[in-house]
Amino acid sequence: MLQFITIILEKEKYAIPMENVQEVIKYENIVKVPGTDSHIIGIINLRDKTIPIMNIKSKMNIGKNIVPDSKIVILTHRGTLIGIIIDDTAEMLHIKDESSIEKIKGSEYFSSVIKKEDSLYKVINIEKLFEGSKNIYVDNNSNPKESQELINENLVQILKFKLGNEIMAIPVENVQEIVKKPTIYSVPDMPDFVKGVTSLRGEIIQIIDLNELFKKENLNLRELIVIEIHGIKFGLHVEKVKNIVSINIDEINKLPVTNKNSKVIGIVNLGDEIITLLDLEKVFGELGIEINEKIEEKTKEATFSHEESKLFLRFKLLEEYYAIEIEKIREITTLEKDNVEDVVNIRGEIIPLIDLKDKFYHAKNNSKNVVIVKGKEKDFGMIVDEVEEIMNVLKHEIEPVPEEILKNTANGKYLRNVINKKDVLIFVIDVDKFSI
Repeated sequence: MLQFITIILEKEKYAIPMENVQEVIKYENIVKVPGTDSHIIGIINLRDKTIPIMNIKSKMNIGKNIVPDSKIVILTHRGTLIGIIIDDTAEMLHIKDESSIEKIKGSEYFSSVIKKEDSLYKVINIEKLFEGSKNIYVDNNSNPKESQELINENLVQILKFKLGNEIMAIPVENVQEIVKKPTIYSVPDMPDFVKGVTSLRGEIIQIIDLNELFKKENLNLRELIVIEIHGIKFGLHVEKVKNIVSINIDEINKLPVTNKNSKVIGIVNLGDEIITLLDLEKVFGELGIEINEKIEEKTKEATFSHEESKLFLRFKLLEEYYAIEIEKIREITTLEKDNVEDVVNIRGEIIPLIDLKDKFYHAKNNSKNVVIVKGKEKDFGMIVDEVEEIMNVLKHEIEPVPEEILKNTANGKYLRNVINKKDVLIFVIDVDKFSI
C-alpha cells in the first residue's frame, strides 16, 4: 500500500510520498541566509541539524506569500534533508490500487496524479525540489544510500494530538484523514466512551470519546482523526491535532508497570515534549468488535457490491451538463486576463483554446474557467462556464450516444457517450474528435 500526505498551497491540495516525509513542524525560528536562491529563504536548527527552508510556492511559481500558521514539512531524500513551507496539511492518502496513480509526462514539478474518490491530487516530484541545492545541506560524512535505508528501517511516523495537558500520538499508517469540525450524531444504548457517529461521504463512522476513555475532565474536543485498522474505520475525537513527526523505534520507551489492558505502547521523549504513544489495537478492542467477523462482513459486502466504474469531470455550458473522462484531463485552471485569447500560457507552454459555448451554441463565452485536456494529437484547453464536480459513474450508467444524434446533428461527432443517472443525463465529450 502506498501512503501520501496531502498539503495545501494556495487553497489547492497536493500530495507527497510519506517515505520522503520525516516530520511536520511549526513555521518558526528561521534564520535568513543571504546569497541563496530566492526560493531558499533560510535555515533552521532541528535537533542539532542545520536544515535549509524552501518557499515551495516560489520554487514552483505558484506564489510567494507565507500565510499565518504556516507549517514546515521536513523532507528526506537520499540521506539529505530540506524543509518546505506549506499553508497547512490535509488528509492522509492510502492507495491500495496503483492504477489510480497516473504518471504525468513533461511536468517539471509533478511526477504523477492520484485519483481518489472525487478528488485529484498532483504528486510533487521530490527529486526536483532537491535539485541544485544539495551543496548547502547534504551531510558529506554519510553515504546517501545507507542513510536512506537507515531512515526507512529505523524511523516510524506518528501523528501527535493534544488531550488536556497531555500530548498523545498514533502511528501515521493507520490515519485516513482529519476532520476539523465533525458533525456528530448521538446514538442510544452505546458505551459511555462512544460519543456517537458521523457520516463521511455516506459512510457511517463510530466515534470514540477520549475524554471518557481516559477519564479526563470535560475537554473541548474539536477535531476528529479517522482511523482504519483491520479494514474498519472509526474516529478518535481529540482536542487538537498537532503535527507529524518521525521518531526512531529505539526512542519508544516501554513502561515496566501498566494495567493489564493498558492502551499505551510506550512513551517518547522529544526533549521539550513527553508523548504517549497509543496502542490502536487496544483502543479498537474497547468497542467490543469481533475483528475477524467484521472483516468477513466487509469482504462479503465488497464482493456483492463490486462493479466497475469510471471517473468523469462534470462541467456546465449554459444550462446543460457535459462530462469528460478523468484520464483525459490534464488540469483545470483559471485565466488571468479578462479578454480571452486563442491560446493560454501554462508555465511556459502555449496551449491552444477552444470556446465550447461558441462551438456548440455560437455564443461567445466570457468565462475564465479552462479545462486542459489530452487531445489525440496535442493538448488543448476548453473554455467552460463552470466546473462542477468529479463524479464516479458505474459501468451500467454509461450508454452509447443514440444513433439519431450522431447522424442528424452537426455536433454529434463530438459526443462519446451518455451518462444516465436516472434524474439527469450528461453527454460525454470525445476530446479526440477535436481538430486543433
